[in-house]
Amino acid sequence: MKLKVFIVASFLSLFFTKVNSQELPGDIPKIFYRNEKTLGLHANTNGVGIGYRYGDRINYFEKRNYEFDFSIIKHPKEIKSSSSFIASESFVFGKLNYVFDLHLGYGKQNEMFAKRDPGSVAVRYFYSTGLAVAFLKPVYYEVLYPLNDSVYGVREEKFNPDIHTPGEISGKSSFFKGFDEIKLVPGAYLKAGINFEFSQSETIIHALEAGVMFQAYLSSIEIMAVDDNQQFFFTLFISYRIGKIINAQEISSEYLKKRKKKIKIFNWM
Repeated sequence: MKLKVFIVASFLSLFFTKVNSQELPGDIPKIFYRNEKTLGLHANTNGVGIGYRYGDRINYFEKRNYEFDFSIIKHPKEIKSSSSFIASESFVFGKLNYVFDLHLGYGKQNEMFAKRDPGSVAVRYFYSTGLAVAFLKPVYYEVLYPLNDSVYGVREEKFNPDIHTPGEISGKSSFFKGFDEIKLVPGAYLKAGINFEFSQSETIIHALEAGVMFQAYLSSIEIMAVDDNQQFFFTLFISYRIGKIINAQEISSEYLKKRKKKIKIFNWM
């Protein structure tokens, strides 16, 4: 019995000494601790946008994400029109507000399939949640009104479904008109998706993402002069991200010191 215990103890001691005394590749701490920051261009089923994300690595497989996104939300009934009176730029008849959406969130990303070499693809899943704020900026139109039988004047007005018709509108006013009337509608969002990172460089990131997002606001987001403006949005998105790796050198050095201490302890055993 004592002999068996001695043999098992000797084997375990030898095993741990062997495992922990192996020479560590120089890039392991960098890979383990590397953080990243990326910019993303995304297209949703209800708009387009741009975003910034900072990834803080927890361990080899898991990462904390801090993100900031800016998007334009559109209504499915937005159809461009043009005036029948004069040549003018196109406009969306019946649009009440331009809607811009800001997201500030936190989430996590987990590695499912790591890269085996620079030419391969890493597959990760991610999820995030946070605050959302919708900015509603009124749309002003250039509305025609008759001065006499053959002369028309133009005045800038917000759309009124009770009095305006497509033939009365010659175009849209300056985008900057109405900025002093912006309204804020707070809300929240939840997002999840898959990330495919395919860069052939150890320091540059190229990735494609696809997923789903749910947004909820405290009140309906009035985009068009219709009855089906929504308070809750469920959308699909696809995104292209580009960025770079940030190596935490101080942490890597500390990591190596801890590993060396463990190696000495196991060698002593």
